Amino acid sequence: MSNDKPISEKQATKKKLITNLVELVIWLALLGMCYVYIQNHPAEKISFFSWYKVIYQQTEIFFQNLFGHNGELLKQKYSLESYYQVMITQAEEKPCIAPEVVKDLHETYAALQDEPKNTLDHKLQYYINKQYEFDDKLRKECPKEEIEVED
Repeated sequence: MSNDKPISEKQATKKKLITNLVELVIWLALLGMCYVYIQNHPAEKISFFSWYKVIYQQTEIFFQNLFGHNGELLKQKYSLESYYQVMITQAEEKPCIAPEVVKDLHETYAALQDEPKNTLDHKLQYYINKQYEFDDKLRKECPKEEIEVED
């Protein structure tokens, strides 16, 4: 004869509750560890959240093209913004770059971000020319160190 007694519904519910609470604590601990890891590793944080920005930009470009606007200009603007972000990061990391250059880079980048869509066809070339100027400045101020700017 076996000693297996049927468990009551109340005992089964209590057992299930305890199991669920233990699982909740384990998942919260894992989630907390992931949060701490992402906060301590900025590159992981950027790569994790950057896809939201890319989806938004691609959607905006799609609708610009759909409604007869020049979405290609907007695409160039977003590409140029990324290029400026890379240049700013590199300029901030190099001790040989003058603070004025970094400040000018930040100001130009902010102006590019604030540029309205309806003026892009007139102003985009200005920002492209400034990009080449900044590239030259970065290369001249750190001639021994090779500064690579990704396209």
